[in-house]
Amino acid sequence: MSHDPHAEHGKPGHKAGFFQLTFMIYGAACGGAFGAEDMVSGAGPGMALLTLALIPFLFSIPISLAVAELTTTFPVEGGAYKWAQYSFGDFWGFQAGWWAWMSGVVTNSLYAVLFADYLKAWFPAMGPWQHWMACLALIWFLHYLNVRGIDVVGAAAIALSVLLLLPFVAMTVMGFLQWKHNPLSPFVAPGLDLGSGFGSALALGIFLYSGYERLSTVAEEVENPQKIFPPALFCAATLALFSYVLPTLAALAAQGKWHDWSRAYYPVVAEQIGGPWLGTAMTVAGLMSCTLLLNCTILSVSRVPLALAEDGFLPPFLKKLHPLYGTPTRSLFWGSVTYSLLALVDFSQLLVVNCWFQMACNIMVYATLWALRRSRPDAPRPFSVPFGMPGLVLATVCTCGLAAAAIGSTVWQEDNALARYSLTFSLELATDGKDAPAPSLPIPIPFLGGPGVMRLSLAGLKLSPSVSQLVIGLAAMFSGAIVFWMCRVARRWGKWDEDA
Repeated sequence: MSHDPHAEHGKPGHKAGFFQLTFMIYGAACGGAFGAEDMVSGAGPGMALLTLALIPFLFSIPISLAVAELTTTFPVEGGAYKWAQYSFGDFWGFQAGWWAWMSGVVTNSLYAVLFADYLKAWFPAMGPWQHWMACLALIWFLHYLNVRGIDVVGAAAIALSVLLLLPFVAMTVMGFLQWKHNPLSPFVAPGLDLGSGFGSALALGIFLYSGYERLSTVAEEVENPQKIFPPALFCAATLALFSYVLPTLAALAAQGKWHDWSRAYYPVVAEQIGGPWLGTAMTVAGLMSCTLLLNCTILSVSRVPLALAEDGFLPPFLKKLHPLYGTPTRSLFWGSVTYSLLALVDFSQLLVVNCWFQMACNIMVYATLWALRRSRPDAPRPFSVPFGMPGLVLATVCTCGLAAAAIGSTVWQEDNALARYSLTFSLELATDGKDAPAPSLPIPIPFLGGPGVMRLSLAGLKLSPSVSQLVIGLAAMFSGAIVFWMCRVARRWGKWDEDA
C-alpha cells in the first residue's frame, strides 16, 4: 500500500526537488573523500587511485541504474521493502525492509560517534559522558530537522555538501599547482603484486561506494520521481567519484608521502599543502561530513518502519504523522532514541552485522529487479538499465559478485599470509589504531563510523572461517525472520488494528 503522508492531512506538503535529492543521495552514500586515506598506504598510491576510479563502474553506478529503474517504475514509500513485497510476498518484503532498517540504525549510531571523535581531537579532555553528550546533541538536532520534512533535510544536505567540499576543492587546486611527484608511483605497495594490491583495496572501495539505494524509501516525497531520480542518482555517483579521485590525486602529486597516509589524514595533508587554515577547514569538513551522512540516513531509515506499520507488520503507533509537516514523528523519535543508546555500546560486532545487512540489501535490489521484469513485464518503465538484457546481466554480476565478496570478507581470516596469488579478506576491529603488519589494510571508519579501525588482511591458500563472525552474520540475517513471525503473532493476538 502506497502512502502519501501529506494527503491524509489535506495539506500541500513540501517535496524534494532535483538538487535536494541529488545531494541527499550523495550525503547518504559518500559525504566527501574521508575514508579513502588508508587505501593509499595499504595498496599503494597507483592502485588506490585505480580502485577509486574503477569501483564506481563495477559497483555504485550499476546499483544506481537498478535503483533508478525500480524507483521510476514503482515510486513508493518504503523503496526496497515494497519492491521485494511485490516480487516475493510479505515474508521476503519484510526481510528486505528489516535489512535496510537495521543497517541504517547501526550506521546512524556510528556516524554520531565519529562526529564526537572528531570533536575530541579539539577537546582532548573530553570524557565518556561528554563524548556521549556530543552524540546526543547531533542526533537530536538532526531529529528536529527531519521532523520538519524532506525539504528541510534536502536544503541542509545541499548546504553541508557545498561547505564540506570547499576545502577539498581548495586543496585539489593548490595540490595540482604544486605538482612535484608522480602520484602513481609506486603503483602497488612493496610486497604486493597487481592482483594482491587490487584485492587489498577492493573491500574498502565497495564500502566507500555503498548506499545509493537508501533514498528510494522517500520516492513519494520527491517531485516527479520518475523523471528526476535517474539523473539525481547519476549526478550523485559522479560527484562521489570525483570527490574521492581528484583530492587524492592532487594531494599525492603535491606531497608524495604516500606511506604516511592513514585514517583522518586529509587535515594533515591539507595543512601541508595550504597552511594551517586549510587544515582547520578540512577538520571542520570532517564534522560536516558526519553530520551530512547522519542527516540523510535518518531520513531514509525512518520511512521503512512507517511503511511496515502501514502494512500491518509493525505496531500501528509507528504510523503517527506530524499534523503540520506530515513526517513520521514516532518512527523518527524511536529511531533517535535507539541511536542515542547505541552510541554507548561497543561496535566491534555491529560492524560485521552492518556489512551483512548492507550487502544483502544490494543483492535483494537485483533479485527484485529481475523478478519484477518477469512478473510485471507490461508495467510502464520510464527508465531501464541500459543495453537491454546484456546490460542487466553485467550489472547484476558486477554488483552482486562484489557484494558477496564483501560478505565473505567478514568470515574468512588469515591462515597463511605467505601465498601471494590466492587471497581473501578478513575484517576485524582493532581499537588501538596502530598500523597492521604488511600486507594489511587498516580500514578507517568514516564509511561506517565508530571508534576503531577495520583491518583488512590478505589471506593465503589455507582459509579458515571465523566461526564467531559467521554465526553473528547468519544470526543477523535470520533475525528478520524471527521478528516477522513475532509480529505476525502479536498482530493476531494483540490489538494492532487499533491506532495507538
